[in-house]
Amino acid sequence: MAETSGEYSAEHFVCHEIIWGEGWMSQGGEDEVASVVQGLDLSGKTVLDIGSGLGGPSVALAANHNPGQVISIDIQAEQSALAQKLATRRGVTERITYQVVEPGPFPFEGASFDVVFSVGVFLQIHTKQSLYDDIYRVLKPGGTLAANDWLGGGGDTLSPEMVSFMAGGGLTFHWASADNTRGFLEHAGFSDVVVRDHQQRFLEILRDDVAQMESGTTRAQLIEAFDESVADDWLSNWQQIERLAERGEICLAQMRATKPA
Repeated sequence: MAETSGEYSAEHFVCHEIIWGEGWMSQGGEDEVASVVQGLDLSGKTVLDIGSGLGGPSVALAANHNPGQVISIDIQAEQSALAQKLATRRGVTERITYQVVEPGPFPFEGASFDVVFSVGVFLQIHTKQSLYDDIYRVLKPGGTLAANDWLGGGGDTLSPEMVSFMAGGGLTFHWASADNTRGFLEHAGFSDVVVRDHQQRFLEILRDDVAQMESGTTRAQLIEAFDESVADDWLSNWQQIERLAERGEICLAQMRATKPA
């Protein structure tokens, strides 16, 4: 497969879509997006989507939650281009703008967005306090952060299996605990900070993924797209994530916070 410009390879794109569905590089699909923004009225609002991925989250927002405009950003051009193609196929391009950005501060004026949204992205951003400070900056007074992310269990040292997982996937992870995350958000100036455990749903999805990768449709599709060795590698990776999640070393959480009016 062709080389890409960032950490995520073409194999990552194909395999994630086989496992999680067209446009998705994170678990839960449209149901997870709906859960993350539950209770928010996005009608006519301007939304910043951090991490376009393959387009699934931004397309779900545009198609199902009636925003005025979604600005979806990513640091990897290939993902942004694939997300744009998905939005075109789903007929929601009038509500979404995709933009490739450099790592670091967002290229937007302060108080530009009613809502900042993200699923499964903050894990790969090292400078967490700077991230939340900048989210606070670009939100309008009274605006909301609504996101989810993989968090670490909060121990001072990583287990050998966690170290192995991080070394084996070819991706860079920067773990923060739920307590760390609350602290970052409060330090940035947010009020009404909630970091909510979503672990049971996470485990249900992982267990179903593993079952399908062991002997189900997903395994057959991975073999058809690649070969048995690739299917086995992805299964091993998912089994490792499942074990770490069962031990609480990888946790899925949803976060909500408000910039005071």
